[in-house]
Amino acid sequence: MTTHDAPPQPKARPRPTVWRVGLVLGLTAAAAGALGVYAARRSLARDAVTSWLRTQGVEAEIAFQAFDPGGFTGSLRVGPAKDPDLTAEVAEIRYDLVGFWTGDPLGARVTSVRLVRPTLKARLKGGALSLGALDPLVARLKARPSTNLPLPDISIEAARLRLDTDQGRLAGGLDARVDHGRLQRLDASLDAARLAGRGWSAALSGGELHLVTHGSRVAVAAAARIDAAQVQAGRMEAGQIKLSGELPYPDLARKQVLGEAVLTLTTEARRAAWGDGPREIWATGLRQTATFRGQGGGWADRLTLDGAVTGSAHAERASAGGASLHGLDLGLDLSDLTWIRAGGDQARGQARVTLAAAGLSQGDLKLTGLAAALNGPAAFSGEGLRTRLDARLGARGGWTGLGAIKAGDAPGDAALKRALARFDVTAPGLVLAVAPEGLSIAAPRPINLLTSTGGRVTLTAAGPALYAKGQGGFRLVADGGGLPAADLVVDHYQADAAGVTAQARLVAAGSIGPVVDGRVETRGQARIAGGGLSFTADNCASLAAGRLELGANDVTDLAGRLCPDGAPLLRLDKGWSVRGLARDLAARAPFLEAQVSEAAGPLSLQARGGDLALTADVRSARLQDTAAQTRFNPVTASGVVRLAAGDWTGDLRLADTARRPLARVTLAHDGATGEGGLKLDTGTLAFTPDGLQPAALSPAAGVVGSPAEGQASFVGRVDWTPQGASSEGVLKVDGLDFTSPAGAVKGLEGQVVFTSLSPLRAAPGQSLKAQSIAAMTPLTGAEVRFGIDREAVQVEGAQVGVSGGRVTLEPFEIPLAGGVWHAAIQVDRVQLSDLVEASPFADRMDLTARVSGRIPFAITAEGVRIEGGDLHAVEPGKITIRRDALTTVQGEGGEAVAEGAPAAAQAAVANPAGAQDPYSDFVYQAMEDLAFTELSAKVASRPEGRLGVIFHIKGEHSPPTPQAIRLTLREILTRRFQRQLPLPSGTKVDLTLDTSVNLDQLLSDLADYQRLRGSRPVQP
Repeated sequence: MTTHDAPPQPKARPRPTVWRVGLVLGLTAAAAGALGVYAARRSLARDAVTSWLRTQGVEAEIAFQAFDPGGFTGSLRVGPAKDPDLTAEVAEIRYDLVGFWTGDPLGARVTSVRLVRPTLKARLKGGALSLGALDPLVARLKARPSTNLPLPDISIEAARLRLDTDQGRLAGGLDARVDHGRLQRLDASLDAARLAGRGWSAALSGGELHLVTHGSRVAVAAAARIDAAQVQAGRMEAGQIKLSGELPYPDLARKQVLGEAVLTLTTEARRAAWGDGPREIWATGLRQTATFRGQGGGWADRLTLDGAVTGSAHAERASAGGASLHGLDLGLDLSDLTWIRAGGDQARGQARVTLAAAGLSQGDLKLTGLAAALNGPAAFSGEGLRTRLDARLGARGGWTGLGAIKAGDAPGDAALKRALARFDVTAPGLVLAVAPEGLSIAAPRPINLLTSTGGRVTLTAAGPALYAKGQGGFRLVADGGGLPAADLVVDHYQADAAGVTAQARLVAAGSIGPVVDGRVETRGQARIAGGGLSFTADNCASLAAGRLELGANDVTDLAGRLCPDGAPLLRLDKGWSVRGLARDLAARAPFLEAQVSEAAGPLSLQARGGDLALTADVRSARLQDTAAQTRFNPVTASGVVRLAAGDWTGDLRLADTARRPLARVTLAHDGATGEGGLKLDTGTLAFTPDGLQPAALSPAAGVVGSPAEGQASFVGRVDWTPQGASSEGVLKVDGLDFTSPAGAVKGLEGQVVFTSLSPLRAAPGQSLKAQSIAAMTPLTGAEVRFGIDREAVQVEGAQVGVSGGRVTLEPFEIPLAGGVWHAAIQVDRVQLSDLVEASPFADRMDLTARVSGRIPFAITAEGVRIEGGDLHAVEPGKITIRRDALTTVQGEGGEAVAEGAPAAAQAAVANPAGAQDPYSDFVYQAMEDLAFTELSAKVASRPEGRLGVIFHIKGEHSPPTPQAIRLTLREILTRRFQRQLPLPSGTKVDLTLDTSVNLDQLLSDLADYQRLRGSRPVQP
């Protein structure tokens, strides 16, 4: 029973009125309060939300435009008023009330959020993301347990985002829509930005990202425009990156991605480069595309992809290591690809790569139609990439470093240019292995270069790998089709970013430039860098050549060594060059009939654009005559010889073996016309007893015995054309004194004009004169006239004054090739007394006789041979011969007795050696003092080098004191004489004598006698 059921009390009637009044007042007040709260709902909501955010540590301000039981609309600011972290012009939030009637705790469930033109500022510093004033709220929300409440729909319109990072600021716009927790659409844009970090920088002109969900899949489209970017030494200009495709929508509840994925990545760049200076690698007109098709599964660190990648890349032009490419295309096909994220990124598949280039050029090397195909398994893990690819390579090309073929090219040059102008390269069996340890290339099959002329170059590996970890070895053999025969063995090479260094051995033979049948053998270090090759020899390289081709004026039999001088011996870079120190260099010049040996000095030889250039600094060389008849003795040479633009020039100094200056030689040769020449000028050569002597210059000057004193000079030239060579020269002798086999010569002078130096020729009429010759008797006014042709010296005549008469040589020839030669002497009124007095016979005889006649003779290998000479006295004379000189005299038919003498005396003439017969003594007495009126002598050589002389003498015995025979009666009666009977004065003599002397010994004794007469006094 309630209080309402109690009986009424008469005295309590006024209470119901008070209660009612109070109830009415309470209801009225409640209604009024409800009306007041509703009227102040915006302020109350603002204060409540602001107060709650503050309790969460978030400084915020909200201004509501609308508020009702289903949601509210207003503007929002989070963070300091001067620099808020989040603002929204319109923040529209719809929600549903929940409570016991929905089976939920009393509260509200947000059903949708709409933000219009929001602005969010964030910071990403040190890898940590900060939203500024929102960070405490985000932290608490992350800490709350998840619920099964439906996720609200979210719509963001015209948002502006700003992210400040350690590398710079990113800003952009965003529109997005999320329905029931699934992203339906996202459109983002990126403003221009400049970013920079350690080792990299980028200038972006903008970008965008678009995501659209349809069903269980998400379509993706993204792009970024890059004005410039740099990573380490790499650079890119005017590029863009695009990504498009479809992905399975991630299952957030199950945390997995499952389904087909198709993604295409494309990039473009106007220019990309790596490195600086000569080592820069660059490419222009870059385009790349790659597409993945496959299945995805897993989530985050458990993601897997199975499928295939196909891609291609193109560069209009590229350059690396001095090589320039154009039309470069790369193709990639990765099949059976599996990528696993769990336990670290791992991938494996079957790779096929194709590479093609329209052209490649490096210096004078041009390649076209380059093509390569690589196929094999590939795997990637945290250690790196591992693959083993079978590769095939081919190209067609040509090398024009020697220039275009010219009409004047040597056959070897033309053949080599033709061979190198077009060739094919094939590498049919390369194996490329890529591993974290490095790249290796094996060549189980030879790499071949075949020229269009039939030449072959074969490259084989000198070991298990052609290249492994930056090093390897190979052997290269070339031959045929105009190529030089070459065998290059690279024992070991080392490759790095700067180039390739190799230890090599080379043996090559062939013809190049003017060098015909050349050969070189060397070993040393080769270096390939910057598109060029250099070779530095370990020691001297051996060089040889059959000839140096100069038309009709070839240089032959070249040989020697070329030694290092601190610089590479060989360089190949837009041409080729050889440099070193020549040693023991030898060559023959047949057109000069001369040879060079022991040449030494710096040598530089180079070819560029087909033009050959040479500089030879000859420090010393030996120049030797090779003519059949030696023209000059060996001399030394020094100077410079140059070749430039096809023209030869040279300036050489000649000296004798004692280094005394002899002559200057200048060289000039016009390569275009093939014409040139040598000029030789001795200047004035001074001969002194203690210095230079003519005999030291030429065997032909051997007659100019030492010591010689005086002056001489020679000027000559050798000229040549493609048809042949010619030469000339002038020898001048001025007052030369010397010793000859005939005696001391004084004042030799004259001029000899040579019309040819090889062979030696001089026109007839050349003349040399001497003032005097100190022979056994003084010779005066000596003169010889001669000429020289190819085969002989042609003596037109020679004469000399001798003892009041003259001796003349009839014209004769002396063969230059040697052998027997003939001549004759005309004797005209020569007084023999001085000759006998000056001869070794002076102590055995006296002769006063003026004779004339002719004596033919021959010069043979055995010596001088007289061929029937005849001399006769032209006036009476006198002869005295000591008895000891007549021991070999034979009397034949002569009479040496007085008129009416007995027959016994006549018999004694026939046997003068009968010392017991006094009449034989008459012969000796007659020859000791004989005044003749007639004298003749027939002269002829006899066997064994003896000279036979048959004298016929008529005259009388004429002793200084008159003599007569006075006989005793006993001597008359007995006819026996015990004493020497004097030959009476006036005894008539008609005598024929046949005698001989050893002419060879006599001439030898005379030569010794002249040497003794001409010798200088012996110094104590």
